[in-house]
Amino acid sequence: MVLTRSKSSLTQQQSTDRVNITVFGATGFTGKFIVQEIFRLQHERNISTAFKWAIAGRSKERLDSIAEAMAAKYPKTTMPQVVIADVSNRESIDIMARTSQVIINAVGPFRFLGEYVVRSCVENFCDYVDITGEPEFIERMQRTYHDQAVKSGITIVHACGFDSIPTDLGVLWTKNLYVEDNQMPTQMEMFFKLKTGPSGLRGNYATYESAVHGVSSVELLREIRKSSNLAPLPRPVGPKLKFHKWYNWDDELQAYVVPFVFADPSVVKLSQRLFLTGYGVTPSASKKALPPTVQFAAYTILPSLLVVIIYYMVLIIFGSLSSTPWGRSLLLKYPEFFSYGLFSRNGPTDQQLQETSFEVTLRAKGYSNKAPPAPGAQPNVDITTKVHGPEPGYVATPRMVVQAALALLEGKQQRDVPVGVLTPSVAFWQTDLIDRLQKVGIEFEQI
Repeated sequence: MVLTRSKSSLTQQQSTDRVNITVFGATGFTGKFIVQEIFRLQHERNISTAFKWAIAGRSKERLDSIAEAMAAKYPKTTMPQVVIADVSNRESIDIMARTSQVIINAVGPFRFLGEYVVRSCVENFCDYVDITGEPEFIERMQRTYHDQAVKSGITIVHACGFDSIPTDLGVLWTKNLYVEDNQMPTQMEMFFKLKTGPSGLRGNYATYESAVHGVSSVELLREIRKSSNLAPLPRPVGPKLKFHKWYNWDDELQAYVVPFVFADPSVVKLSQRLFLTGYGVTPSASKKALPPTVQFAAYTILPSLLVVIIYYMVLIIFGSLSSTPWGRSLLLKYPEFFSYGLFSRNGPTDQQLQETSFEVTLRAKGYSNKAPPAPGAQPNVDITTKVHGPEPGYVATPRMVVQAALALLEGKQQRDVPVGVLTPSVAFWQTDLIDRLQKVGIEFEQI
């Protein structure tokens, strides 16, 4: 049976029989952008000429069509193999996993479709990254498959797109600025800002669909956390970080902010608990101190009080309807109406993608030495960093997840990546992923 195969024979098979990366969901809205990103990197000679890859999905005709279209746009590139795979056909998913070193999964909603691929990767010795932003799915996979992944020597990394590479790695990078100066961070606030142009903003229906089901699974997420065996977060060092549960005017930013309702806070919290549990240890970092733990809060920047009012009106209606089956059906039937025009089945135009960008600002406080501060001592070292890049969902996300997959390939060979079901910062803290991201336009800078 496959599961009894030795790690040495596995390594030999991976290096000879398997493609380096398979993009699963290659004909989907985001999947096509991921395929395009790999073609682009090959065209610009940023991937080795020995690179072997595949694209996977349900329709051979559509897969062939996208491969031919991209090859015409980016000549002198390696054509991918075409793999027919469908989550409703277990054998097809297992074949895809057995013939791949790393799978990039772009098939969602992940809470319904993602586990089939995770299970197959763990059982068939294939590493995995995805673009999910669904906390319930992430934490359920971590609890269900982590031990089995460790035994198989496999690494599963969730949230490798805009959810949640910029924030999770940004927090890690900012912590390291303190550590490099023998200082101790204690709290960090994240502020997300989306910049749009004259053409406005629009998201694809699949993202909206995931959000609808995500809101409906909040209670399940609470139950998963109650039974977690991960180390709890310690009591805060220094004063407690105040979290603004409603909107707030931020004097430093000169803007209104509201709580960030997407995956980043959950992923950062999970990352810190994984580190505390010891899941970030690798052979190359067995004696290196793990990143420190900080208090964390996340917010979205809104441009005016009027937008804040509209935002809460939409949020209340969205939350109420998503709690019932008939309400979810209504939300999914009329995405443009209930999202105030932000989502549609057609997705954004090329012009909208070109005009949109994002900024993640991280405002940190800490102490000038690593020794525990005296009771009542206030933080005396402030650091502000920024992670910014192009349109987050369909331009930045493909760049992030492809670089994560490439870093995973190389990091596993160099034993710099731990095994198990992990978050980006825990999987990649000993790799060059941040440097890779800088080279593709995802910038990390200290203000």
